[in-house]
Amino acid sequence: MAQLSTLLDETSTYLARGLDGRRERRERLMMRAFQSRVVGPVLRRFGGPQHIVEMGMAFWSSRLVLTAVECGVFTELAKGPHSQEELMDALGWHRRAAGTALDGLVAAGLLRRDKRGRYRNTARSAMFLDRTKPSYAGGLMELSSKRLYGLWSGLGDMLRTGDPAADEERGENEFFSTLYRDPVALREFLAGMTGISTGEATLLAARFPWKRFRTFADIGSAQGALPVRVALTHRHLRGVGFDFPAVRPIFEEYVSSFRLEGRVGFVEGDFLEVPLPNADVVSFGHVFHGRNQAIRRELVAKAYAAVPRGGAVIVYDAMIRPGRSSNYLSLLSSLNIMLESREGYESSTAECAELLRGGGFEHIKVRHLIGPTSAVFGFKPGRLRDHSTDLEAAWPSSG
Repeated sequence: MAQLSTLLDETSTYLARGLDGRRERRERLMMRAFQSRVVGPVLRRFGGPQHIVEMGMAFWSSRLVLTAVECGVFTELAKGPHSQEELMDALGWHRRAAGTALDGLVAAGLLRRDKRGRYRNTARSAMFLDRTKPSYAGGLMELSSKRLYGLWSGLGDMLRTGDPAADEERGENEFFSTLYRDPVALREFLAGMTGISTGEATLLAARFPWKRFRTFADIGSAQGALPVRVALTHRHLRGVGFDFPAVRPIFEEYVSSFRLEGRVGFVEGDFLEVPLPNADVVSFGHVFHGRNQAIRRELVAKAYAAVPRGGAVIVYDAMIRPGRSSNYLSLLSSLNIMLESREGYESSTAECAELLRGGGFEHIKVRHLIGPTSAVFGFKPGRLRDHSTDLEAAWPSSG
């Protein structure tokens, strides 16, 4: 037995040395290839770990940009070029890190620095990150900084348990009813939804056949990004936003900033509890992804009842597009809504189309809008007639 044990030990040592030798040779070959001036650059670009490392460390860049938006860097620079000292005074930043952070924003392409060392916005940051502009998209970033950034630390727990990380979904709580009780959190959330929706609403206002309709109702309208963009694009349309009562003053303030209060109104209600407002077109933006399949079917049925023959329903979300390799953001969005809610998820465009078809709508169309967001819309069988009196009943004209 002792001889057998010794033989096994010697064999194990020999095999280990052989494996170590092969591992060493592989490492030497890989090092030489990466060090080569000929093939090295290609290998480092396509076969190196840099891209993986950058994805894993992307929170560095994210935290810098989110903090700059939250602190109002771009809004301050909208007043004109500032030196580092002037920005430090305006933002309350410390000298130790201020210059590095500002130069990081320059390297990211969000700021420019002239020969005198003064910082200014780029054209893109001036358009989308200045809080004073209607085109401001930073609401989503402010929401992400204050809420979503920390929420994602619960991803590991959710993968193990299936439970959302949001405090609003703990115990018997429900996300929206809990969130909407806090006026500050509600305003931040609605501004964030506008940040998400402005680009896609702008495109949806152009990529749906609005000319054949006269009225619309946007369900779960939040601050009103879609109603405003549709009304600005199509002057013949009148519409309403439909949401919880607490949303009304924020919605009306936003609509009034575009001088559209005469054509865009607000209807209070919980779309899970009451019928939807009657209109030629009923739209759901980032509503379905927070609900289970049964509730989605219920909302499609309510939309079918709310529109006339020839009317339409629109659903837009960060839907997964079958057969596409570029669904990464849609999949991340699905994880995000899972972290936010007990039953939410992003469906595929094919699943959404089938949902509308099963609810009685026909001539289903799928249109990609921007980023991960796609729209699916369908039409109620029949010929459209004048349906504007029903909208008048839901929202009487101020005139």
